[in-house]
Amino acid sequence: MKVLVTGASGLVGSHLCRALAGRGHGVVALVRRTSRLGRLEGVPCETARGDVLDEAGLRRAHRGVEVCWHAAAHVSDWGSPALFRAANVRGTAAVLRAARAEGVRRVVHVSSVAVYGFRGFVEGGEDQPFGTDGFRYCISKREAEERVRGARGIEVVLARPGNVYGPGDALTTGPLLDALSRGRMALVSGGRTLTCPAYVENLAEGLALCGEVPAAAGRAYNLTDGLRVTWREWLEGLARALSVPPPRLSLPAPVLALAAVAAEVAWGGRSRPPLLTRYRIAQLSRDYHFSIARARRDLGWEPRVGPEEAARRSAQWFRTQRDPVDSSP
Repeated sequence: MKVLVTGASGLVGSHLCRALAGRGHGVVALVRRTSRLGRLEGVPCETARGDVLDEAGLRRAHRGVEVCWHAAAHVSDWGSPALFRAANVRGTAAVLRAARAEGVRRVVHVSSVAVYGFRGFVEGGEDQPFGTDGFRYCISKREAEERVRGARGIEVVLARPGNVYGPGDALTTGPLLDALSRGRMALVSGGRTLTCPAYVENLAEGLALCGEVPAAAGRAYNLTDGLRVTWREWLEGLARALSVPPPRLSLPAPVLALAAVAAEVAWGGRSRPPLLTRYRIAQLSRDYHFSIARARRDLGWEPRVGPEEAARRSAQWFRTQRDPVDSSP
């Protein structure tokens, strides 16, 4: 197929372009005019410069395309409501309009398990009600999904990745490994809560199947590594891959939650997030584990890269990466 990936220069988008090209598809990579293309180096794809809010450019990028993967988004725990809404809600609506106008058969919307909020989940499924917390990223992803579910005249698939990590990720993986390597990583309440890592190469394969499998139309899928792992266990695995001691310091969640509120107030309207945010503490202090049974059943998907190999590849990238990497999602 001729396919389109929005947000193609980002972490998820670039790995997805590589996976789709490896599966024999003709890939059009939509990237902003200001984005660097380092992550797409060596990927056989056609590059289209544009923005998800440029509807004329979107129409051109969608021409002749059979399936679009919409991965462009503002992925952060920090930012103004206007920024989240423009990138995640208005941008999604614009992609859907362009796809329908150009006769695209299917749009795979890359959402997030953040739509469920942080209420505590063990084996959380796709049909549970969304959360009602006020985190801006969560709100924008829920509103974006409303636009997708309301689309007419086109097949849609909702893909909900877990906590994405892996080589090339200067937004989360790089700083996390740096903190571990310097002995500056602390656990929240002992690191006892469950988390939902999604190694980016595994995720890319799951996303590809969301666009290829006929039965996926109209469905939602949680896409994680399928592990029942605590934050302590996951961080210990990364520390072993780096050959450094695992984090030992543990701080109570209630104290950190109050500190996060104070940090956000003191930080004001700066563009970069403070060290502590309420979003981060909420996610770290409550079980956040989701079932991938539906993806296994419908898509025939099984994450192929195990946690030890994923940690090794991430650590190898961290050791060799010295030039700045575009940290856009």
